[in-house]
Amino acid sequence: MEKIRVIVADSQPVMRRLLGRRLAASACIELAGLVADEHSLVQALGQGICDVVALRFPLGNGNDPGSGGYARLGARLAALGRQRVVAIANIADRAGVLQLIKDGCRNVVTARDHADEVVKAVRMAHLELASVSEIACDLIWGRRLRGLSDHDDWAELLTTRESEVLRLYLSGLSVTEIAVRTGRTVKTISTQKQSVMRKIGADNDVELAAFAIQRGML
Repeated sequence: MEKIRVIVADSQPVMRRLLGRRLAASACIELAGLVADEHSLVQALGQGICDVVALRFPLGNGNDPGSGGYARLGARLAALGRQRVVAIANIADRAGVLQLIKDGCRNVVTARDHADEVVKAVRMAHLELASVSEIACDLIWGRRLRGLSDHDDWAELLTTRESEVLRLYLSGLSVTEIAVRTGRTVKTISTQKQSVMRKIGADNDVELAAFAIQRGML
Protein backbone atom coordinates (compact mmCIF):
# COMPACT_ATOMS: atom_id res chain seq x y z
CA MET A 1 0.00 0.00 0.00
CA GLU A 2 1.37 3.38 -1.03
CA LYS A 3 1.67 5.61 2.00
CA ILE A 4 0.48 9.20 2.30
CA ARG A 5 3.46 11.50 2.76
CA VAL A 6 2.68 14.02 5.50
CA ILE A 7 4.53 17.11 6.68
CA VAL A 8 3.71 18.19 10.22
CA ALA A 9 3.81 21.96 10.75
CA ASP A 10 3.69 23.10 14.38
CA SER A 11 5.45 26.00 16.09
CA GLN A 12 5.69 24.09 19.39
CA PRO A 13 8.63 21.60 19.37
CA VAL A 14 7.15 19.07 21.80
CA MET A 15 3.72 19.02 20.12
CA ARG A 16 5.37 18.85 16.69
CA ARG A 17 7.36 15.75 17.59
CA LEU A 18 4.42 14.13 19.38
CA LEU A 19 2.05 14.65 16.46
CA GLY A 20 4.71 13.40 14.06
CA ARG A 21 5.17 10.18 16.06
CA ARG A 22 1.43 9.59 16.29
CA LEU A 23 0.91 10.03 12.57
CA ALA A 24 3.95 7.92 11.67
CA ALA A 25 2.46 5.08 13.74
CA SER A 26 -0.36 4.79 11.21
CA ALA A 27 0.17 2.13 8.55
CA CYS A 28 -1.07 4.47 5.82
CA ILE A 29 1.16 7.47 6.64
CA GLU A 30 4.81 8.23 6.01
CA LEU A 31 6.23 11.20 7.93
CA ALA A 32 7.86 13.43 5.30
CA GLY A 33 9.09 16.14 7.62
CA LEU A 34 8.62 18.35 10.67
CA VAL A 35 8.61 22.13 10.25
CA ALA A 36 8.27 24.95 12.78
CA ASP A 37 6.98 27.93 10.79
CA GLU A 38 5.44 29.09 7.54
CA HIS A 39 8.77 29.86 5.87
CA SER A 40 10.06 26.33 6.54
CA LEU A 41 6.76 24.85 5.37
CA VAL A 42 6.92 26.69 2.05
CA GLN A 43 10.51 25.53 1.55
CA ALA A 44 9.59 21.92 2.30
CA LEU A 45 6.61 22.02 -0.06
CA GLY A 46 8.87 23.38 -2.78
CA GLN A 47 10.83 20.12 -2.62
CA GLY A 48 7.73 18.16 -3.61
CA ILE A 49 8.00 15.56 -0.87
CA CYS A 50 4.53 15.91 0.57
CA ASP A 51 0.96 14.77 -0.14
CA VAL A 52 -0.81 16.36 2.85
CA VAL A 53 0.11 19.02 5.40
CA ALA A 54 -0.96 18.45 9.01
CA LEU A 55 -0.95 22.03 10.23
CA ARG A 56 -1.41 22.96 13.89
CA PHE A 57 -2.94 26.40 13.49
CA PRO A 58 -2.06 29.20 13.98
CA LEU A 59 1.41 28.82 12.51
CA GLY A 60 3.94 31.63 12.73
CA ASN A 61 5.79 33.06 9.74
CA GLY A 62 9.19 32.61 11.36
CA ASN A 63 9.25 36.02 13.01
CA ASP A 64 5.94 36.48 14.80
CA PRO A 65 4.45 33.15 15.97
CA GLY A 66 1.01 34.70 16.31
CA SER A 67 0.85 36.46 12.97
CA GLY A 68 -1.53 35.96 10.10
CA GLY A 69 -4.71 34.02 9.62
CA TYR A 70 -5.71 30.87 7.82
CA ALA A 71 -7.16 32.77 4.86
CA ARG A 72 -3.75 34.33 4.12
CA LEU A 73 -1.79 31.14 4.71
CA GLY A 74 -4.35 29.08 2.79
CA ALA A 75 -4.04 31.42 -0.19
CA ARG A 76 -0.27 31.06 -0.16
CA LEU A 77 -0.45 27.28 -0.01
CA ALA A 78 -3.02 27.26 -2.80
CA ALA A 79 -0.65 29.33 -4.93
CA LEU A 80 1.91 26.56 -4.46
CA GLY A 81 -0.64 24.02 -5.64
CA ARG A 82 -0.97 22.59 -2.14
CA GLN A 83 -4.57 22.63 -1.00
CA ARG A 84 -4.59 19.31 0.87
CA VAL A 85 -4.20 20.70 4.37
CA VAL A 86 -5.56 19.44 7.69
CA ALA A 87 -5.89 22.32 10.16
CA ILE A 88 -5.56 21.20 13.77
CA ALA A 89 -6.83 24.23 15.67
CA ASN A 90 -7.15 25.09 19.35
CA ILE A 91 -10.77 26.14 19.01
CA ALA A 92 -13.37 26.00 21.77
CA ASP A 93 -16.51 27.48 20.20
CA ARG A 94 -18.59 27.34 17.04
CA ALA A 95 -17.30 30.72 15.85
CA GLY A 96 -13.76 29.35 15.64
CA VAL A 97 -14.77 26.34 13.55
CA LEU A 98 -16.96 28.40 11.23
CA GLN A 99 -14.21 31.00 10.75
CA LEU A 100 -11.77 28.32 9.57
CA ILE A 101 -14.32 27.00 7.10
CA LYS A 102 -15.16 30.53 5.97
CA ASP A 103 -11.44 31.15 5.40
CA GLY A 104 -11.28 28.16 3.06
CA CYS A 105 -10.10 25.32 5.30
CA ARG A 106 -11.68 22.09 4.04
CA ASN A 107 -10.38 19.69 6.72
CA VAL A 108 -10.82 20.79 10.34
CA VAL A 109 -9.72 18.94 13.48
CA THR A 110 -9.66 20.42 16.99
CA ALA A 111 -6.72 20.22 19.38
CA ARG A 112 -8.89 18.05 21.64
CA ASP A 113 -9.48 15.37 18.99
CA HIS A 114 -7.81 11.98 19.26
CA ALA A 115 -4.94 11.23 16.87
CA ASP A 116 -7.23 8.83 15.00
CA GLU A 117 -9.34 11.83 13.94
CA VAL A 118 -6.23 13.49 12.52
CA VAL A 119 -5.36 10.33 10.58
CA LYS A 120 -8.92 10.19 9.24
CA ALA A 121 -8.72 13.85 8.18
CA VAL A 122 -5.37 13.22 6.47
CA ARG A 123 -6.87 10.36 4.48
CA MET A 124 -9.87 12.49 3.49
CA ALA A 125 -7.62 15.38 2.46
CA HIS A 126 -5.47 13.03 0.38
CA LEU A 127 -8.61 11.97 -1.49
CA GLU A 128 -9.43 15.67 -1.91
CA LEU A 129 -12.54 15.28 0.23
CA ALA A 130 -13.50 17.72 2.97
CA SER A 131 -14.00 16.69 6.60
CA VAL A 132 -14.92 18.14 9.99
CA SER A 133 -14.11 16.17 13.14
CA GLU A 134 -16.81 15.01 15.54
CA ILE A 135 -15.75 17.48 18.24
CA ALA A 136 -15.76 20.33 15.71
CA CYS A 137 -19.28 19.30 14.68
CA ASP A 138 -20.33 19.26 18.33
CA LEU A 139 -19.06 22.81 18.66
CA ILE A 140 -21.18 23.91 15.71
CA TRP A 141 -24.42 22.10 16.38
CA GLY A 142 -24.21 20.47 19.80
CA ARG A 143 -24.35 16.74 20.44
CA ARG A 144 -27.34 16.24 18.15
CA LEU A 145 -27.77 18.14 14.91
CA ARG A 146 -30.89 20.27 14.88
CA GLY A 147 -33.50 18.89 12.51
CA LEU A 148 -31.49 15.73 11.87
CA SER A 149 -31.43 13.88 15.16
CA ASP A 150 -34.39 11.63 14.41
CA HIS A 151 -33.55 10.91 10.78
CA ASP A 152 -31.14 8.28 9.49
CA ASP A 153 -31.14 9.89 6.04
CA TRP A 154 -31.00 13.68 5.94
CA ALA A 155 -32.26 13.63 2.33
CA GLU A 156 -35.65 12.40 3.58
CA LEU A 157 -36.16 15.85 5.08
CA LEU A 158 -35.94 17.58 1.70
CA THR A 159 -38.24 17.65 -1.31
CA THR A 160 -36.86 16.63 -4.70
CA ARG A 161 -36.55 20.26 -5.77
CA GLU A 162 -34.90 21.29 -2.50
CA SER A 163 -32.34 18.51 -2.94
CA GLU A 164 -31.67 19.75 -6.47
CA VAL A 165 -31.19 23.33 -5.26
CA LEU A 166 -28.83 22.17 -2.50
CA ARG A 167 -26.75 20.10 -4.93
CA LEU A 168 -26.47 22.92 -7.45
CA TYR A 169 -25.69 25.52 -4.80
CA LEU A 170 -22.92 23.37 -3.34
CA SER A 171 -21.50 22.92 -6.84
CA GLY A 172 -20.80 26.65 -6.87
CA LEU A 173 -23.80 28.07 -8.71
CA SER A 174 -25.47 31.23 -7.43
CA VAL A 175 -29.20 31.46 -6.73
CA THR A 176 -29.65 33.37 -10.00
CA GLU A 177 -27.68 30.77 -11.99
CA ILE A 178 -29.73 27.96 -10.44
CA ALA A 179 -32.91 29.77 -11.43
CA VAL A 180 -31.74 30.03 -15.05
CA ARG A 181 -30.68 26.36 -15.15
CA THR A 182 -33.90 25.02 -13.63
CA GLY A 183 -36.32 27.44 -15.31
CA ARG A 184 -37.64 28.73 -11.99
CA THR A 185 -37.73 32.25 -10.64
CA VAL A 186 -34.98 33.66 -8.43
CA LYS A 187 -37.57 34.13 -5.69
CA THR A 188 -38.57 30.45 -5.86
CA ILE A 189 -34.96 29.25 -5.72
CA SER A 190 -34.20 31.61 -2.82
CA THR A 191 -37.25 30.31 -0.92
CA GLN A 192 -36.24 26.68 -1.53
CA LYS A 193 -32.67 27.38 -0.39
CA GLN A 194 -33.96 29.01 2.80
CA SER A 195 -36.20 26.00 3.39
CA VAL A 196 -33.20 23.67 3.05
CA MET A 197 -31.21 25.73 5.54
CA ARG A 198 -34.10 25.75 8.01
CA LYS A 199 -34.57 21.99 7.79
CA ILE A 200 -30.89 21.14 8.30
CA GLY A 201 -30.38 23.79 10.98
CA ALA A 202 -27.99 26.09 9.11
CA ASP A 203 -28.27 29.82 9.86
CA ASN A 204 -25.94 30.99 7.07
CA ASP A 205 -23.90 29.80 4.10
CA VAL A 206 -20.87 28.95 6.23
CA GLU A 207 -22.95 26.60 8.39
CA LEU A 208 -24.41 25.14 5.21
CA ALA A 209 -20.87 24.43 3.99
CA ALA A 210 -20.01 22.84 7.35
CA PHE A 211 -23.05 20.60 7.09
CA ALA A 212 -22.12 19.61 3.55
CA ILE A 213 -18.57 18.77 4.62
CA GLN A 214 -19.76 16.62 7.52
CA ARG A 215 -22.19 14.76 5.29
CA GLY A 216 -19.59 14.09 2.59
CA MET A 217 -21.24 16.38 0.05
CA LEU A 218 -18.13 18.52 -0.59
